[in-house]
Parts: sequence; C-alpha cells; structure tokens
Amino acid sequence: MFSKTYLFHFFSILLIFVSSIIYSQEYSEKNTKDVANSILNNFNSCVFTTLDSNNNPVSRLMDPYIYNNNFEIYLVTNPKSRKVSHLINNDRISLTFISKDSNSYVSINGSAVLINELSQKQKYWKSSWTPYYKDLDNDCILIKINIKSLEIVSSLNDISSNPVTWEPTTIIF
Repeated sequence: MFSKTYLFHFFSILLIFVSSIIYSQEYSEKNTKDVANSILNNFNSCVFTTLDSNNNPVSRLMDPYIYNNNFEIYLVTNPKSRKVSHLINNDRISLTFISKDSNSYVSINGSAVLINELSQKQKYWKSSWTPYYKDLDNDCILIKINIKSLEIVSSLNDISSNPVTWEPTTIIF
C-alpha cells in the first residue's frame, strides 16, 4: 500500500515534529522557571499563608530568604507565633510573591518544615532578620518551604492565565 521510502519519510517527519514539541515544552518550563526565579529574586512583597485549626487561611507579609535558584526558600519567625502552631497542626502553605511593578506574581503551594537546629539557622540566615532575633538559638525558628507546585502570571514575559478559566500557568514539582 505504501512504499518503504514513503513510510520512512513520513515517520522521519513525525519524529522531528514530536521531538520539537517535547523540546518546546521543556524550554517553555525552563523559561517559566527562569521568569519565576526572576520574580522571586526581585519582589515587592511576599505573603505567607497557613491554615489555622479550623482550616481557615491566615496570611501575613514575610521576608523570605531565597537560598538559590532551585526554589529553596526559608522564612524565620518567633517560635511562639501563630504560624508555628498552624504548621504543627497542618503543614500545607502558600507563599505568594508580587513583582515590584505589580504586573507579575508567583504563588508557591506546598508544605513547610520547622527547623530549630542552630547550625541550620546559621546556614540559612538572612542578615536583615538579625535586628529582630537577638538569640538565634532561642528567639527564632526557621521555616523551610517544600514546593509542590508553582503558579505564575507575568504579562511582561507573556506568561498569562487561561483566557476562559483564568487558571495561571502551573508547574508541578
């Protein structure tokens, strides 16, 4: 029915087409992560949301430490704060970064781990936290963010929401 030459060319073109789609998707995710990192490294404000004992969201401004461009993020707080009791009961969190121009945002969803080891606090310490915590060993606790998904909208970088549902571009980790 089909000659071997025809089938060879057909499958060659199909392979090239499928490869280009796969490459495009990988590049797109890499590009999206690069834009997200850019927002994380140059944000205007950051809102941290935990769930209280009734599973109601509680949000507050925070000053995160972006340790590297692999979405390794740390926060610090008073060990007697509400957010610590929230995290002990339910580790699910959301952390939202708003760009300086307010035209882009990154929302990170995942879980948080409380870290009270002095060596870890020293390793992941952000100097701007120092005035608020005199005794690193007792006055603060570190919060490590474990990212499960990332949502992003950045009109400047042509990363937009679904036009019908408004669902943002999402990356699952």
